[in-house]
Amino acid sequence: MDIRETMAGRVRMKILTTIFLIWLFLGIQPGQTQMEKQEVGSFPLVSPQGILQEGIRLIRLEQNSGDVQSESLEALTTWYNQHPYIDYASLIETSITVRFIDGSSIVLLDPLSEMKELSSTMLPVSFQKCFSFGTDKTAVILNPAESMYGHFQCQRIISLLMNHDYSIDYVANQAVDLNYVKNNLSADIIYMNTHAGYFDVDGDSQANAVVIATGEVWTNETELKYAYEVQNHLIVKGMVGDLAFVAFTPAFIEEYYTEKRFPDSLVFMATCYALSDTSMAQEFLDAGARVYMGWSQNTVFWTNSRTSVHAFRLLSYGLDVQQVCWLIRSGGFYNWLFHSALMFVGDGTFRLR
Repeated sequence: MDIRETMAGRVRMKILTTIFLIWLFLGIQPGQTQMEKQEVGSFPLVSPQGILQEGIRLIRLEQNSGDVQSESLEALTTWYNQHPYIDYASLIETSITVRFIDGSSIVLLDPLSEMKELSSTMLPVSFQKCFSFGTDKTAVILNPAESMYGHFQCQRIISLLMNHDYSIDYVANQAVDLNYVKNNLSADIIYMNTHAGYFDVDGDSQANAVVIATGEVWTNETELKYAYEVQNHLIVKGMVGDLAFVAFTPAFIEEYYTEKRFPDSLVFMATCYALSDTSMAQEFLDAGARVYMGWSQNTVFWTNSRTSVHAFRLLSYGLDVQQVCWLIRSGGFYNWLFHSALMFVGDGTFRLR
């Protein structure tokens, strides 16, 4: 009797053990699968622009009044590089190129600068006006940043050029879109007041190209609308404040102005880093421009605006580009601190006709 009970007990134990193992197998597997899914999807889906703005917000909260801007930019770059949706972030001067794991790239143009930020719900009004004198002397004055910095300098420049009988197109804000830049720059004088920075294509923290912002806002349709330009790095997404703008690279000038050519033009890019390297300048020169002017490093808008007027006033007196750059130099105390100077590449003997 005892033997039978012992054997029965062992059978019951095996049955219970088997049932427990089956239950354990069936019960744990779904739990493990659910845990794995949670790990993969533990980061909420956020738009690239939202990720960039979150990083800027957090760094600004951590900033102390005595913090050096370069340290804050390095901290922001480190934050981006630690984000799981970002392949790499590369800091060059005050520009940060951010490449996401989906292959898209955005260039932050001086992301921590103190400036009046624009709301996407209050976009600036496009503006275009022509001043024609029926002469063969032409000028294009582009002011994509009018809504941020005004048009004081452009009014003075237009007045100076009108005294020399130039026919002038003044284009501001969103009217300075990619199609305008693509088709209308073949003039004797090209002046552009906007934002610029560096684009690092491969994440090696070396500048591959200067990029210059247009007034066209980057939307959800931009990549489809300009698929060829995006795929061939003719344009990139440039962030300024809360808005993203279409910014063109030197390859854009090479692509669309090799045949159209510039008529021995003076090109004055009133932007940060326009001549920190010659990547953009060389494409303009190769396409027929005679001389290219711009700042070697960072600049502040009031110095940039005042100096632009000063430069054209000196040109109107008969001075050539080389003399103008030599006289202006840094243009002010802040630019001097940035080690920034007004420079030129090309023929410095250019004078107004």
